[in-house]
Amino acid sequence: MKKPSFVFSSRQWTVIASCFIILGLGSSLNFNFGIFIKPLLDEFSWSRSAISAGFSIFMLAGSGSAILAGWLADRYGARYVVFGGTFLIVGAMYFASRLQNILEFYLLVGAVTGLGRSAFNTPVIAYIQRSFTRNRGLATGLAGAGGGLGILLTAPLIGYFITSFGWRLSYMAIGAVVLALAIPAVLLLRPMTESESGGGAVGPRHREVAPLPEAAQGMSQIVRRRSFWTVLGSHTTDCMCHSILLVHIVPFAIESGIPRFQAAMLMSALGAGALLGRLFCGVLSDRIGPKKALFSALIIQTLPIPLLLFSPTLPVLYLVTSLAGLGIGGHGTMYPLVTREFYGPKRVGLLVGTFTSGASVGMAAGGFLGGVLYDLAGNYTLAFVFSFAIGVVSLFLVWIYPDRKFLPAGAAGAAGVAQTKLAGETT
Repeated sequence: MKKPSFVFSSRQWTVIASCFIILGLGSSLNFNFGIFIKPLLDEFSWSRSAISAGFSIFMLAGSGSAILAGWLADRYGARYVVFGGTFLIVGAMYFASRLQNILEFYLLVGAVTGLGRSAFNTPVIAYIQRSFTRNRGLATGLAGAGGGLGILLTAPLIGYFITSFGWRLSYMAIGAVVLALAIPAVLLLRPMTESESGGGAVGPRHREVAPLPEAAQGMSQIVRRRSFWTVLGSHTTDCMCHSILLVHIVPFAIESGIPRFQAAMLMSALGAGALLGRLFCGVLSDRIGPKKALFSALIIQTLPIPLLLFSPTLPVLYLVTSLAGLGIGGHGTMYPLVTREFYGPKRVGLLVGTFTSGASVGMAAGGFLGGVLYDLAGNYTLAFVFSFAIGVVSLFLVWIYPDRKFLPAGAAGAAGVAQTKLAGETT
């Protein structure tokens, strides 16, 4: 039998491009909150902490609703959930352009936008896990790269738009862009046939693996097993580790004598690393499996952190942030793949949403603890020691993940058919 000439079929590339756009739009909302802080301070004279509380509300709303978004995607399909999220975001941005007080800011930019953001992430990631049989890791990495590119492209564009036209029109512009790009992308996320799901080159990791036994027994059994808590725990501790770097690496660089502009550019290095990490770990997963690829990503993220304590020079700072970005991008691709491999396609949306909620808790806790430890020590030594230590904990938890066995050839084929049928029924 002649093998296909391309890694993905034209239909699969269309799906990847659509998911790339949606995830890129979601990341632009997630990482560009801070660009509006100074204009809002100038307009309303709110305190910096009051405005920052809006981001906490945004994260908490997205964290809590990720589980709901995943469950809805499992039940009704990704398209309906992403449609709903699109209109939530567009409406929030329109009314945010007219906001007059801090409570409206918390409701619109915090709560409503956070709800919409969760509908852009979990359902789309779950859709990819259901819709691809072969080269699933590469497909996840390519689509997830939209998140990294979204950070790199939208930050300067939004900054320019605020400077030129003001923050109110900038909120309206964000809503218009989301509406113009998300709706066509969502319309392309139709159910995939069996041939569309399995098309493409046959890679070395194309065979299905047997899900964990509890996967067929329902959530009540899944949450009672160690494997569930190790995945949730590793995701939470992993995010605690890198959130300290995300929040505190720029002020640390400035305190180390790095000029402000060069310190700010560290985030661009991190974003570029995340973009490459998603692609690299996606390919790596198809060759060595999601567990080993995730472990590799966390090693890349964690082990360089002590360098900050011994040599906080500009080259070292760029090295550490770039490697952290590689790890962050890699872990973002691997957790959905681990979830799909452990539990199969039936509840992948609900489980990805659950693990994402744990990650959001880790992000919020890590950033906060980094500030607390700085206040206690008067420098960032304790914060980075804690970041490294909790990163080692995440590595240990991944190390004790259960190993999976390949299904026999016939069962693998049946698993691929069942997966595709389920994707057609629920997507």
